[in-house]
Amino acid sequence: DLLWMRMTFGVLVAALVFGQVHPIINEEYRRARKDGFWDADCERAYLALERQQSRLLDEDMIRSGSGIVVSVAGDKDFVIREVIPAIRWFQEFAKNKAQNFRTTVFAESGLLTPKIRNSFDTVIEEITSQLTPLAFRVKAFKIRAMARSPYDRTLYLDLDSRPCDTQGVFLKKLWPLLDNADLVLADNYAGQDKLVGTIADLRREHASGLVLLRSSSLNTRQLLADYASAHAILKNTRRGRRDQPALMVALRLAVEKKSNPLRLAHIPRNAFCRKNTSDIVSCDAGCLVVHKAARYDLAYKFFGIGFKKTGTTTLAAALRTLKIGPEPNHADSVAATIALLKQKPDAALALRAARQARAMTDAPWCLAASRGNLLAKIAHTYPRAKFILTRRPTINWWISTRNWLSCLKPFNIDRYKIMLNAANFSRSEFTVAYERYNQRVLQFFSSSSATDQLLVLDLDANTPFPWSQLCAFVEAWGKCPTDNDLRRNSFFQSDFAVSHPEATPSRYDLQLCSSASIEDDNAIIAHGLRRRDALVSRNEQTDKRLASLVALRSRRQKYRDSLRGGTLSS
Repeated sequence: DLLWMRMTFGVLVAALVFGQVHPIINEEYRRARKDGFWDADCERAYLALERQQSRLLDEDMIRSGSGIVVSVAGDKDFVIREVIPAIRWFQEFAKNKAQNFRTTVFAESGLLTPKIRNSFDTVIEEITSQLTPLAFRVKAFKIRAMARSPYDRTLYLDLDSRPCDTQGVFLKKLWPLLDNADLVLADNYAGQDKLVGTIADLRREHASGLVLLRSSSLNTRQLLADYASAHAILKNTRRGRRDQPALMVALRLAVEKKSNPLRLAHIPRNAFCRKNTSDIVSCDAGCLVVHKAARYDLAYKFFGIGFKKTGTTTLAAALRTLKIGPEPNHADSVAATIALLKQKPDAALALRAARQARAMTDAPWCLAASRGNLLAKIAHTYPRAKFILTRRPTINWWISTRNWLSCLKPFNIDRYKIMLNAANFSRSEFTVAYERYNQRVLQFFSSSSATDQLLVLDLDANTPFPWSQLCAFVEAWGKCPTDNDLRRNSFFQSDFAVSHPEATPSRYDLQLCSSASIEDDNAIIAHGLRRRDALVSRNEQTDKRLASLVALRSRRQKYRDSLRGGTLSS
């Protein structure tokens, strides 16, 4: 028919421009993907639905106005890890919206907490079969949520797609895309925009994390019915857990086989920013909505602000496991720490070190509540940042810190005193300063009404690592790890001696401190101070020898220069 001829012509034009008739059109578009192309399973579903039209899913729906729809399906763990972290945005949106934009959560029965319910204007719950495989059920429920939207104009939003404002500005900019369209989709791969208007575009997956729908349009309603049917047909195939292949089938049916074809438009890749399609995934780059912002947007930073010896190394290992990065440059972190330890602490270098990083732990961030008003400056400079306070029971922390300084790093005793603003190296001074530090952190977030930006992790070597808490806080979408084999800074595992041979503790030092108890305070502290003084004395002697050597070399050089000058003059 005429439509098919037009699409075929479009493919031929693309072939002339890019050199081949194939869904993979150029190098930018050439991606190693295990699914994304039209395959035999898609063809089978397409032929089946071509013969029998799907039944509409929304014949009982009454629609009005415009609004946002989200779906919640799965298990309780999914709600904890993925739903609750997203609720804060909807709460802020509910407070700020000036236009008549409403929100609806479409949920499986029994999953919603009161907090989730109260974050939406409308709650629609349905009972589903728990015998259906989880991954398939979640995607099927998502399609049903789109189909049964209570709005004339719908913006469907996955919970890992985060709008960049809570005032509704993004909606005002996105709604016009529906003026001449029934459906507006985002590309799933870089370069896909070059296929728009061709058969190849309909044979590629489209992202479904943000979808604009003219829900009252019969074309849209029929597409969603076919979408659900195709997903059911593909259930037992390799791609059956995904919703995009079914969308490919429904799109082809809607565009190719209708006398009045569905009008399809595309969301610009700088509006809905995704790692696969956009150069920069950040609200600061002008994006309207960001996919998995907590993972890819540099503005979403995570600062581990627990003091030293509270599990900062373990936290760093956990963030790496969750692939949250990059970390700041080590040299920059060292320079920032030195600046904060000066008599007049300067936080500027610390703020600069965090600029191109997302995962900050240990120094200088462990000084956030003790030096240079660093915590307040971080919160002001990076308003979308989140903070993780690692803690240990005070006595456990003191024993660990005492042993660490006395036996492994005695030259850091004075530095720790400055970090904590402690008068001396003693249990009373250090423990009071440590508790004061933690209290300042808690008070800061409590007073600024930003408690949801702080996670307190109480870490103990004898208890499992709290993965579920961390995963929910950092929005680590997907399966949360359960492995507890994270690196711990024990005496016998430390690689400190490799880089500091002059301060290498003896086996006696290590054994002494690793077996010391709280009653051994005086002996261990005295041992540490002796080692510190010995190292200071040794360093002073080394400095004097180096100064003498430099002076000797300088005199010799002057003597050679004088001889050379005399020779030249003669």
